[in-house]
Amino acid sequence: MTLIFNSLLLSMRVMLHMIVPVLVISLASVVVWTVLGIFTLGMANYISGPVTTAFFTLFGIRTALALKGDKRHTDYRAMALYSVMYGLFFAAVLWVMKLIVAVSGIAYALWQIGEPISWAAFQNVPKPALGAFGLLAGGSSLIVMCFVWAAFYAIMAVPIASAAQSAGHRAPSHAFFNGLGRSFIPLFCVFFVSIFLQLYFGFYTAFYALLPILMSVISILTVQSLPNFDLEIILRGAAAGGALLWLNSWLWSVCALAFLKFEGDDTVAVAAPSPDLETATDLRALRKSRERSF
Repeated sequence: MTLIFNSLLLSMRVMLHMIVPVLVISLASVVVWTVLGIFTLGMANYISGPVTTAFFTLFGIRTALALKGDKRHTDYRAMALYSVMYGLFFAAVLWVMKLIVAVSGIAYALWQIGEPISWAAFQNVPKPALGAFGLLAGGSSLIVMCFVWAAFYAIMAVPIASAAQSAGHRAPSHAFFNGLGRSFIPLFCVFFVSIFLQLYFGFYTAFYALLPILMSVISILTVQSLPNFDLEIILRGAAAGGALLWLNSWLWSVCALAFLKFEGDDTVAVAAPSPDLETATDLRALRKSRERSF
């Protein structure tokens, strides 16, 4: 509970520091991936999403670490490299998880409507049962996937925070899975709650913020004028976007604090040897010095 409470306090400061970087990184990513898409004939678009998300995550965690005392400047080349590594890893693992959960959801739905669990039964679902089948398959898959996502992100929270620290100038490098699964229970609780809230605020952000922006761009290109939006829509979009940024800041904060807790535990374990071991070492050294004197 201490980790969750401290992350809530830190998240507000992280959010305030990330407002401008989020806008800058978003615009820069559009330019970078557009250029790479042209040179790679569109192939770069397949990895743009996970890599950009990983870059946001690493930058946010570095911001949280900086607020906790890590004042090293960011090595952006290292951060880009870690973004590619972790982004592709996360995308591959989550794709496999989605496939397994989807197949399991289909099997569960077939079982519930009384059909045999087979490919032929899936292709020939009776029309009267299509509604129940879709609801059971989609609903069960979504619920299970939320648990799976939260568990996977909680397991990988400390390793990706380790990479964020390693992206600082002259920072120590860590193994890819450094701290795997540490502080799992509080991290799982935070990620599970955040996933549901992000789905909620993400919908409102898309409807009240992203859609009006897209309509404005289209209006400027077609009729060279901005459409008239009610102030209420603008305020709702800003509120939903701010809530979404805070939720991400909360995740970045809890990852950073879990990593610092893990590093602190390791430091104590290494720096504080037992008194009995120190005494035995001193006695052996004293005995050897006496033997040399004779």
